[in-house]
Amino acid sequence: MGSTPDTKETGSAFVSVVLPVLNEERHIEACLRSVLEQDYPPERYEVIVADGGSTDRTREIVAAVAARDPRVLLIDNPGRLQAAGLNRAILASRGDVIARQDGHAEWASDHLSRSVALLLRSGADNVGGRQEAVGDGASGRAIAAAMSSPFGVGGARFRYSDREEEMRTVFLGTFRRSAFERVGLFDEAYPPHEDYELNERIRSTGGRILFSPWIRTRYHVRSGLRALGRQYFRYGRSKVRVARARPGVIRVYHLAPPALVAALPLASVMAGTGRCRRLALAGAGAYAAACLIAAGRAGRGSTLDVRVRIPLTFAVMHLAWGAGFWAGVVEAVRGIETGGGSPPQLPGRSQTV
Repeated sequence: MGSTPDTKETGSAFVSVVLPVLNEERHIEACLRSVLEQDYPPERYEVIVADGGSTDRTREIVAAVAARDPRVLLIDNPGRLQAAGLNRAILASRGDVIARQDGHAEWASDHLSRSVALLLRSGADNVGGRQEAVGDGASGRAIAAAMSSPFGVGGARFRYSDREEEMRTVFLGTFRRSAFERVGLFDEAYPPHEDYELNERIRSTGGRILFSPWIRTRYHVRSGLRALGRQYFRYGRSKVRVARARPGVIRVYHLAPPALVAALPLASVMAGTGRCRRLALAGAGAYAAACLIAAGRAGRGSTLDVRVRIPLTFAVMHLAWGAGFWAGVVEAVRGIETGGGSPPQLPGRSQTV
């Protein structure tokens, strides 16, 4: 990945870490530990946790951490959605820099120092780094491998890129406060694509989104294919919802999963006729072969029980995303209102970063 960039010059930027949570008892303690054990000056950052009404032990765990460390503040998120929690936390924040974290993710110890240094060096409005997917059990590890593969996630380069580059969006992200003052906060109408939509607004005003592979976040993936399918269905549907407001977000690679889903009924009809059966079988065979080849690459170094699960994992991701995309298209055709367009505003102030 090239030489390690210099991270010593971080200035005196005060950072607000914003963390929306809902029922994250499995991972929240490790998440907060990673945030509180940064090599960034401890007096120069705060942590605001917005809880969306957890029914497990999440609030209890966060409250216990907050009692030990005054940098942690627990607030309520009555909107429950991730974007609503982010907005409430940002509105309660003091930082010149806003760093987003997730309840089932853990930062490397130099995450903040590298992120702030990159903001200062580059002049970008938002910087982010490599999502290092991890999972529990053979199924979870197969999902993590598939979510780190270009074949699985297409243009989501923050999952696999090994070079510093500008991107349309990054995982989580560390923002200049001025970016929110300029374009507004997260639009709560676009879960779970609120990040992508916000970054499109930033880019539309001339802002830059920068990725660095040296900024690392450990991300715990869904543990089963059913949960993965629901996640990717939401991704596909939300992509269409965002595109209705910002058509430029659709790229050519986004159309591959919807095309796959659309081809299924056609292939079924073709398989019932003698002349077209071979063509249908050839198409299905080509996709299966592509899944197997990509799985071989994604599963290098994994145990056999993980490797054999990766092809099906690819198929679930592609089909669920494609089905979600078509659900979003149906919403658009039927004129179902999805909202959006008026995200909350952040009052301006003089900036030091």
